[in-house]
Amino acid sequence: MNSKILVVLLGMIAVGIASPLIRLANAPPIVTATYRMTLSALMVLPVFLVYGLKEIKRYTLKEILFLAIPGLLLSVHFILWITSLSYTTVLSSTVLVTTNPIFVPIFSYLFFKERTKKGLILGICIAFLGSVAIALASRDKGVGSNFGNLLALLGAMAVSMYLILTRKIRAKFSLISYIFFVYSFSSVILIIVSIITRQKLFAYDKITYTYFFLIALLPQIIGHTSYNWALKYFSAPFIAVSILGEPIFASLFAFLLLKEKPASLEILGAVLIMFGIYLSAKQEGLSNI
Repeated sequence: MNSKILVVLLGMIAVGIASPLIRLANAPPIVTATYRMTLSALMVLPVFLVYGLKEIKRYTLKEILFLAIPGLLLSVHFILWITSLSYTTVLSSTVLVTTNPIFVPIFSYLFFKERTKKGLILGICIAFLGSVAIALASRDKGVGSNFGNLLALLGAMAVSMYLILTRKIRAKFSLISYIFFVYSFSSVILIIVSIITRQKLFAYDKITYTYFFLIALLPQIIGHTSYNWALKYFSAPFIAVSILGEPIFASLFAFLLLKEKPASLEILGAVLIMFGIYLSAKQEGLSNI
């Protein structure tokens, strides 16, 4: 298997464990997101000081400040998605938050006039039916589940814009410089949001801090960094499609760590969404990668 594909696969596995870890941390969503990005930025800092600091002169202040935009999108994504895990199942949340292959081509056209093929419509319709199935599965669980599903979808939209922007500007920056600035901007934004919303940022037990560390190390440093690296070599739609592996690993980890079994209708919805997105990816010419 191509070594670049192996990096993407590693990213899928690492990101897949995020949902169960977030559940186990049992902390407010904004606090979890803040620790995830702040610890990630601190982990990258030593590497940046050794390898990235000497590259600073290559970038203008405007180029560096522009990275606050993907940092903001990443912050919004994590707030919405992590909050969704408080209202719906791991499977529903991760399936809906990984509907990126639908939104990436749509947003690419709306914001950058990049046309997508008409055949995408079939894939989008099938994926939409999957979303309806998941919503119906949540019907007996109360309004909260549907609210959580909506948050996950909005989180997918935010990260889709992040992928598109990263693909366009990633080539300008080295991997270390890019993730340091983006993770740092995201961290600052989340700290500000935490202060404004009066979140409890300290005085958690040791096990919670351990989960914060693992959330930063595994899904963020290993998982998202793998995707950021791959965006230099693959298209945004392909990386969006690869993220589809997250629900599979998330469900496996949720079963092993949380004993959470998905409902039959949720599984059907997940299959429909993945099949619809696969058809969308095929129309993009990505099925043979």
